[in-house]
Amino acid sequence: MKHFTTLAVSVLFCLPVLAQESAKPAGEPAKEDQEKGFVSLFDGKSFAGWQVKDNTPESWKIDGGLLVLTGGRSHLFTTEKFDDFIVRFEWRPVKKGYNSGFFIRGRSQIQMAQGGAGMLFGSKVAKGVPKLHNPPGEWNCWEVTCIGPKLSLKVNGKLAWEIDNFKPVRGPLGVEAEGHSIEFRKIRIKKLSKEE
Repeated sequence: MKHFTTLAVSVLFCLPVLAQESAKPAGEPAKEDQEKGFVSLFDGKSFAGWQVKDNTPESWKIDGGLLVLTGGRSHLFTTEKFDDFIVRFEWRPVKKGYNSGFFIRGRSQIQMAQGGAGMLFGSKVAKGVPKLHNPPGEWNCWEVTCIGPKLSLKVNGKLAWEIDNFKPVRGPLGVEAEGHSIEFRKIRIKKLSKEE
């Protein structure tokens, strides 16, 4: 009877795991595989890896493991420059009317403003996708892939757009400060070789 009870308890504990495994779509890579090769650009404790200037504290702070854009006009850029990469991060505007931008390869910017979030400045094809974004107070997940002249954006797991005429070839990543409060977390990058 004791052995039967132990077996029954083991089965009960395994059922939720089995249910999760069966719920995962066939062929979908494990989360660890999806994150393979990615390294963090923000350690949650400091501005290590980012260009800090005298006016940086006017716009940025680190609070509770988050990189927080508090306002001001001091943009924040990585110290390292990148050519081909996949970058993933999550961002959450605090309230309506938010405005910011994500810089890639220098000063090329993908808009992070309400009503036009996702728009690549200077492109007639890469338009804003506000409907793919969650409302203020909720997190959004972005994935930006940049390989040679090819550039694409995924918002919350959905492809927003992709282009093949992106001109800048190398530069830092950055976040624009436009006087609005926005929080960032899980900023990570996978650098790609020219052959990929």
